[in-house]
Amino acid sequence: MKVFCFHLKGKLAHFRKYYSNSTALSYTIPPRTTVIGIIAGLLGMERDSYYEDFNCESVKISIKINNPIKKIFQKMNLLMIKSIQDLNGSKSDHSQTPTELIIPQNIISSEIDYKIWVHFADKNLETSFADLTTGENSSFFRSKGISLGLGTAYATGWVEYENCLDGKVIITPDDEIELDSSVPVENIKDINIDTDKESSLIVEEIPLEFSNDRMLTEKGKTKVLINLLNGRIDMKVKTYILLNNGEKICWLEKNDIN
Repeated sequence: MKVFCFHLKGKLAHFRKYYSNSTALSYTIPPRTTVIGIIAGLLGMERDSYYEDFNCESVKISIKINNPIKKIFQKMNLLMIKSIQDLNGSKSDHSQTPTELIIPQNIISSEIDYKIWVHFADKNLETSFADLTTGENSSFFRSKGISLGLGTAYATGWVEYENCLDGKVIITPDDEIELDSSVPVENIKDINIDTDKESSLIVEEIPLEFSNDRMLTEKGKTKVLINLLNGRIDMKVKTYILLNNGEKICWLEKNDIN
């Protein structure tokens, strides 16, 4: 199994929760639907054209918070934009919207850093994605499409490629491991909270995949355990991926293993 590793970085992020309205709440990590949208955009695919090709069976995604983050609220003065003339802010149709933003714990000296692992079952997609990189020692992509926003256009960011690894599926009935990534709650058999390790754990329900009409599928969302800091989590899981550099990750997907 070939697994690509890259980083989504920036100073600001906002991944709006689909059910929030007057207050714009944000997911803590980019949902799987956001990550596949970024990948599809980098590959030059049209909006809403890739949902079947990027379903949970075809494209595997894993995510880790690689630098500690925090959330803040800011009032955003939003404009009603119907034509290019409305961009100057002269119209009175403004909306004061409390917006939840993600920033690094130290915004001066640090940055948001989401570490992403991705595996493509489709060899054509795998080849296309590999062609975007300029080699394993490179730190940038040659995008065929989008410039990058971390969830929204004003939260500009960038992508840094790390490497391509070999991985294999491990099914563990009893072994306790140090997991590097976020993990779906239903994949957890047991968890060990080590008080000697610095951690800040939350559980968040995130969307995973859409149908072609932009509706969540039957397996389209799940609860995920996330470490807000960049440490590993000691736990027993039903299954994980062991990479050849020693990292252990879990895919963001509904788990059918009992």
